[in-house]
Amino acid sequence: MEQKKIPEFASVEYIFGAMFVALGIYIYTGFFFPDEYTLSFGIFPSIILWVIRILFPFIIAGLIVLFIRVRLKKTDHRAVIMFFMAMLFSTIIAYQFADKLYQDWFDRNRNKYHPYLQLVPQEYHLRSDSSSQVIRIFCLGGSTTELADSKGKDWESRVETILKNEYGITNVEVYNLGREWYTTLHTLINYETNLRQHKPSVILIMQSLNDLLHNADFSVFSHDTFREDYGHFYGPVNRIIQHGSLLDKMNSIVAGLWYAYPKEVITTDIFPGIVSYERNLKTIIELAKNDSTKIILMTEPSLFKSVMSTDEISVLGMLKVEAINEHKVWSLQTATNGMQQYNSMMKTIAKNHNLPLIDLDSVVPKSLTYFRDDVHYTDTTFSLIAPFIAHELNRYIGIQKTMKTK
Repeated sequence: MEQKKIPEFASVEYIFGAMFVALGIYIYTGFFFPDEYTLSFGIFPSIILWVIRILFPFIIAGLIVLFIRVRLKKTDHRAVIMFFMAMLFSTIIAYQFADKLYQDWFDRNRNKYHPYLQLVPQEYHLRSDSSSQVIRIFCLGGSTTELADSKGKDWESRVETILKNEYGITNVEVYNLGREWYTTLHTLINYETNLRQHKPSVILIMQSLNDLLHNADFSVFSHDTFREDYGHFYGPVNRIIQHGSLLDKMNSIVAGLWYAYPKEVITTDIFPGIVSYERNLKTIIELAKNDSTKIILMTEPSLFKSVMSTDEISVLGMLKVEAINEHKVWSLQTATNGMQQYNSMMKTIAKNHNLPLIDLDSVVPKSLTYFRDDVHYTDTTFSLIAPFIAHELNRYIGIQKTMKTK
């Protein structure tokens, strides 16, 4: 009985096989050096990374086994071709559906963006008419003014409650008009166009971090060198500008998960944006004074300090997400220098214009008990800062005296 001859592998096939395995190892190894910036955007990049790490070896091994079976004529090569064509066709169909969902998601969220302010200002409703003897306090700033605790209660509502219950000031209304991403320029535009007309009794301004970040003109949010009008920094609208197909998004994520090289660490104490910061604040102050509106400035607390633990550094969004690009990143010292300079400028402006200053930065301990990242508070912090701000407001604006004279 004639035995079936088993095909032999040519030496060139062994060479190509070894090269294929080596290439697979090289590609696979790259996914153990991901960019921390990419991983900072939610759980989705991490899921993709672990799916690749788990499935990639099986895919490589499966392709090798499949090649051997075809070479030994244990599997019909035509069946293999048909299988891969079916997989390609199914992937194309599935991608069209997924991309449609992706584009629809962007369309649903476009109303969050503003052509001049980047993000639509926070909605508000005055609780009394302008003719009433109500003391309205408008709190302006970025996310540290806007965001609430885990139960949805912001520090502004706490301050109002304390002023009413503990200081007996029943005719006060405290409004949260902060907005994430907002700098002093955003606040200036928003105040002039939307808020000034209501002639608030007091405006309380707390801003530092968002203005500071505009100095990192190499960051992923910047599209040019620093401009005094902040025209280089696209911030949240970067999502729209760089928005493409789902394939573009997936490519950028996978690229960020593969062989990230060490970044150049930028250490500096020079921040050209502080000139713009001062100018914007002075303009807001002039507008408010023209309306006989009281202005109170407030420093912004942060976790930044000269010596930080590993756990503290790990939560710093500025160094992981904001003051960073593919090749550069701010150092911890730069971030610390910047916050110190901007808070110092806030104090200087208050002194030069004879304005009350609430030094909130000096009140909040720089630890993870009080901060969940660079500047955003834990629930514990809201209970700390609200009584302090209420006390300072009562002391500075003389609400009780105002009540007696009305």
